[in-house]
Amino acid sequence: MIMGEHTSSRESFERESRRATSDDGPATKKAEQHAHETGKLNPLVDPAGYGVIRRSLPRFTEKDGHFILNVGTPMPIETRIDTTGSMGNNIDICLRVMKNLFEPCEVALPGYDKQIATGIFGDVQDRFVLCRPQFEMEPEKIVKQLTLMVPERDGGDLPEDPHYGIFGAAYLTAAYINLIGLKGYDFTVSDAPARDYLDERELIRIFGSEVFEKVKENKFQMKKNDIPDTREVVNDLLKRAHAFFLQVDNNRETSTFWTKIFGPNRVVKLPRTEILPQVQATIIGLSEATLQLADVKDFLRKNNVSAGDAEIVAHSVANIPIGAQAALPNFKKRPQKGDVFKNKTDPWPMNEGESAGKKPIKPAKKSSGWL
Repeated sequence: MIMGEHTSSRESFERESRRATSDDGPATKKAEQHAHETGKLNPLVDPAGYGVIRRSLPRFTEKDGHFILNVGTPMPIETRIDTTGSMGNNIDICLRVMKNLFEPCEVALPGYDKQIATGIFGDVQDRFVLCRPQFEMEPEKIVKQLTLMVPERDGGDLPEDPHYGIFGAAYLTAAYINLIGLKGYDFTVSDAPARDYLDERELIRIFGSEVFEKVKENKFQMKKNDIPDTREVVNDLLKRAHAFFLQVDNNRETSTFWTKIFGPNRVVKLPRTEILPQVQATIIGLSEATLQLADVKDFLRKNNVSAGDAEIVAHSVANIPIGAQAALPNFKKRPQKGDVFKNKTDPWPMNEGESAGKKPIKPAKKSSGWL
């Protein structure tokens, strides 16, 4: 396989997660110890690390001065998971069950370059409110980032603070998918409400002193004294992503808050964190019109979800914006594996007219990897 074409599979992820875990405490044990000693997160998962802005970009191979799309249109899937209180072991659960994402996503997202960023959040009273990774495609990199996170595991206080992670998704993400008029996917997983407002001081603490400069660099306008509230942040996120809140329990306060923030058609019941991958694939498939509502129960059962949980999920997803991605104007025009781009930064590949008369493209000797 040419470098830059690697993707994840159930088997490869399971193999990497086994290497990263042991019976001697949580998979994040070393990261937690390092954070305790240094007071810092690893830059790979520090929201202020690696230039703050998270990027989901095409992977190309250069051939005779042109650029060939290696896998397909990049599809960012960002998830932020609650690790407070009773949900403190969610990273270990993810390492155990994320293998279940890849096969159903082949059905839900055929032909895409699936790029995964799964992070965690806590409370503003914690040392680390948010761990936000890079978008990755290869299992060893996804697993590594999960093991570098630092869940605080504190609980007993409401509300919690995932809205800072949602802020990052809305304003500090640069995704190719948006350049062609389509959207990525974004999931917030929790059993608690959040706050209605964001604090300038917390934004600086989480994302660094240049957070507002980075927002501007990413082509958004925002003033320190006029920070959008949580509902406004979600509204802006919905302009670039199909975003959902996945509620782990039946707490009415939680449901009321997030329904107010996301709307009733974007709050979905998640019976157990253990079936998060299958529920995400279901939502994505319905949005892409690669899965029909009538087939949801069978799809979930085929992917090892119990009959009871499948019933709950099928009922809950019935009101999401079904076919929302497929209804966008450029859905059928999205680039495919093997398409030829004149420049790496072009939003669209060359058309047949532009390609006519060109010399045949020779087999690649090496890949240029990411854009």
